[in-house]
Amino acid sequence: MADKKKTTQNSSFGKITAVILALVLIVGTVYSVYYLLNRGRRVMNTPAETPSEIQATEQTTGHTVTNTIMPKLESDDNTDDGYLDGAVYIWQNKGHEVFKGTVNNAKSYADSINNYKKLLGKNYKIYDMVVPTATEIALPERLSKKVSNLQIENINAIILNLSPEVIPVDVYSVLGEHRNDENPLYYKTDKLWTQYGAYHAYISLTKVLDVKPANSDTFRTTQLENAFLGSHVRATVSKETKNGNPLLINNPDTVTYYHLPDTATVKALVQGSETPVEMSYYNTDVSDGSEPSDIYATQECAYTVVSNSDVPSGKIAIVSDKFGYALVPFLCRNYNEVHLIDIDNFERNLRTYLEENKITNVLYLNGIMSANSVAKTIKTDAMF
Repeated sequence: MADKKKTTQNSSFGKITAVILALVLIVGTVYSVYYLLNRGRRVMNTPAETPSEIQATEQTTGHTVTNTIMPKLESDDNTDDGYLDGAVYIWQNKGHEVFKGTVNNAKSYADSINNYKKLLGKNYKIYDMVVPTATEIALPERLSKKVSNLQIENINAIILNLSPEVIPVDVYSVLGEHRNDENPLYYKTDKLWTQYGAYHAYISLTKVLDVKPANSDTFRTTQLENAFLGSHVRATVSKETKNGNPLLINNPDTVTYYHLPDTATVKALVQGSETPVEMSYYNTDVSDGSEPSDIYATQECAYTVVSNSDVPSGKIAIVSDKFGYALVPFLCRNYNEVHLIDIDNFERNLRTYLEENKITNVLYLNGIMSANSVAKTIKTDAMF
């Protein structure tokens, strides 16, 4: 009888032990899956962890990315490592912004763009373009990886987190392909791209928009004789260098701009005004020491409208930081109206503006620094 009781107790104990082990295995499995799916959502800067988020997101958005292999930078002879001056990395007497954006920043930006699409509704086509800085395009990889977070990972995270209803525009690849061109893609003393760089982005954009790109050989250009000193010079002002980094000051930029078509007219809403006025797109009355962006006469306006009577139809709005100004001279060759909405100065309701002007194509265009900036996102959110 005692043996039978003992056998029953052992059997009960074995069943309890088996149940506990099973629960432990289930909890462990659930935790492992949760960890793998979510580890990329934390603030991570290491390349090894970014693919976790990319793989998880790719299954839900439908967007894909490709590995971009840029040609070797021909100007790099592996002898000069440059140095950091504040937040600007100086290499070969040129300035490069230090990028510290994260995958979480990228996802937040993508979430905002997705929300804009929801707020605008199904009748609007929404495109998104994020422009890398010169740090990853014009610096050799051996240096850019040391001083800056990888921008390609950030841009890929944005693309893969965009809604299927938002159409991404990849410009990283095309800028990388042209990194060794004789004409510069970016300014030496400023964070902005040149109009030559913007033209190559325009080519990528026309493929997505399904319009024929205009041939740059037919454009009239002007090179200004002034010595331009951009935002990198201001960013390197210190007690020791009261005027900014001397290497940049002694290596000023020249500006070449592309003329608008002869059939184009420009109207812009000046801050403080209630109605737009006709004005020139370019300001050629600049002095030495001006920033490259000073060539745009409308850069402090809430919005700029370029109308081209040679194009019978089509309208598009570009909601942009300062990178957008260089793109307009090309895009106005494909649309009857191009509306450039400056996120720093526009204070109206965007949907109302689009409805009044009968615009259904909207391109959100941001430099990667703006895309990873909470302050810039707040300004864009305020348009609704």
